[in-house]
Amino acid sequence: MVLIAQLADVPYLDTAALAGRFVPSLAFHDDGWRLWIATGERGDTLIEMKGVPAEACYFSSEAESSGDINLLFFEFLAQRANYLDIQRAFSGITDDIFNLSGSLAKLALLERSRVAVPHGLSRMAAGEVEYILVVLRSLLDLFQEAMMKLWNRIALLEVSVVKHKLKDSFADMLTYSGRPSNAEEISARFGLPIDLAICYERGRVVFDALKRLRDNLVHRGSQIPHIYAGDEGFLIALRDNPFPEIGIWYEAERKPNDLLPLQSVLDTVIFRTFLICDELSAAYQAVIRFPPPTVPQMSFFARGYFTEHLVRAIKSGEQRTSLQPLK
Repeated sequence: MVLIAQLADVPYLDTAALAGRFVPSLAFHDDGWRLWIATGERGDTLIEMKGVPAEACYFSSEAESSGDINLLFFEFLAQRANYLDIQRAFSGITDDIFNLSGSLAKLALLERSRVAVPHGLSRMAAGEVEYILVVLRSLLDLFQEAMMKLWNRIALLEVSVVKHKLKDSFADMLTYSGRPSNAEEISARFGLPIDLAICYERGRVVFDALKRLRDNLVHRGSQIPHIYAGDEGFLIALRDNPFPEIGIWYEAERKPNDLLPLQSVLDTVIFRTFLICDELSAAYQAVIRFPPPTVPQMSFFARGYFTEHLVRAIKSGEQRTSLQPLK
């Protein structure tokens, strides 16, 4: 194990407040790459090495490449909430981000494979879509696990409020005795400030849509998945829209028989899943005093073989928030 005293040799770290916290990456981009690695039989020797990371997280004042991604909630976990007891959840979220990127790239590859795979593309796409939805559920649960452990660490100044342990499952935060909980009930059950409880209640729209989309497209009891391989990409029917109350598509994207691009749905659900985590991160920071950033003056990025697909999906999902639902 590398000691805090050894980390003082890394010029970017603020080691004054590192006790009890982990450093999520020792890769930095600052007018070129600077990388440190722990070596030795017990990983107790820190050395600087040369190289360019292919798939890694890193700190920098700006993205080294346009395909590298910075997420507000991920930054919060990496920089200010990086206590040792959330390290497992943080590692899982990191894997989910890279796996989402890879799955989006595979869907794009499938869309270009009509000649090589003339039959069965819809089935292949259905499997990939199901995996994306499972990963998004996993990400929400891992994020909630981290929030539960952070909540356990604090003592409330307001003695009249009774703080209860949070659930480690996002679904369990939203339900009680098998029925949905509203913000007031969530606040009362856990002693959460009402603004935090409202963020959880707002997240139900996306959480329910994840299940609805999975049921509509993959598990409808049919041997044929309800995904169609069109000339310009995969399509779904308007009736299978998992977000009937919000806008997803531009009218110009509508095809005959009310078929619409699947990718637009995935962009929306990915962006809104990340938005839940962003809003909850901001709400927790409003009521809990966290230590200063691990790497002041820098932000936290993820770069990988396919992260540009995730960057594109998030931008598309954000742009679609102003749209009206199609009828």
